[in-house]
Amino acid sequence: MTRFIKKIIAAVLIFALSIVAAFIIFALIGANVTGLAGEVFYVIDKSEKNSGCPVVYLGDSVCNQIWPQNEESEKICYLGCNQAITTAGTYLLLKKYLEHNPQTKEAYYIIVPRNLANNLNLNFTYQYFVIPFLDEDNINLLTQETRELLYDKFGRLFLESKIIKGTLLNNNLLMKMYLSHIQRKPEKIYNHKLSRTAIIYLEKIRELCRECNVKFLVRPIPMADNEKNYGWEDLQHDINNYNFNDLFGDFLQKIYYYPEDWYRDGVHFKPDILKQHRGEIRELIMQ
Repeated sequence: MTRFIKKIIAAVLIFALSIVAAFIIFALIGANVTGLAGEVFYVIDKSEKNSGCPVVYLGDSVCNQIWPQNEESEKICYLGCNQAITTAGTYLLLKKYLEHNPQTKEAYYIIVPRNLANNLNLNFTYQYFVIPFLDEDNINLLTQETRELLYDKFGRLFLESKIIKGTLLNNNLLMKMYLSHIQRKPEKIYNHKLSRTAIIYLEKIRELCRECNVKFLVRPIPMADNEKNYGWEDLQHDINNYNFNDLFGDFLQKIYYYPEDWYRDGVHFKPDILKQHRGEIRELIMQ
């Protein structure tokens, strides 16, 4: 019996050492900062400083194109970054910003309309929202419904463990393996609507801005003139149904379309177009 137990112990030790060795090999092979979400980390850091500005712009990557986050202004602080943070990330970002910027009078959420349908999707949420935002404090600012959704999609340990998140952020190979695994899950895709995440956190943003006496409005970014970018009846229904008219105003009437050849990927403007028309586009959005 003693000999048998020794064999079991030896087998367990060999197995454990193999796992440790494999982890070390993966760590060494892939050890390299992924570089993911750099623009998100940038605006989080920026939100923790007093800008002195009475106005703040938040939004997606096209907002960041139009008003670059590193552009300086005496009146407006630019915090556009990436649609993958969703309205939940926008809420956390604005909350942090208002804590450090009590002089703020106005906040604008400037976004491509179709991005309001993002419900913490599997493609980009982990690397652009979970890792940059969800520290111990911020995760408790999310609703239980949102936390459960994230646990289901990404696994509780991958949301709450600093070691796991830090390892993935600093290891390209392990991050790719993890993302490849989770992105195989089936997922319902929403279009031309407000996602459940948008509904929850637009309301929380409204409450936050009321508490801080800040005017908050949502503004649409112009889209490419093609068939898939029309038909916003469902979005209007959601705006009415959830009583968001005070935030959106005449949002749908303000949606403007530019020729498809103005866009490099159907969503983002070509650099030469922005060079020529940035001022016009800015004025159109904020009119």
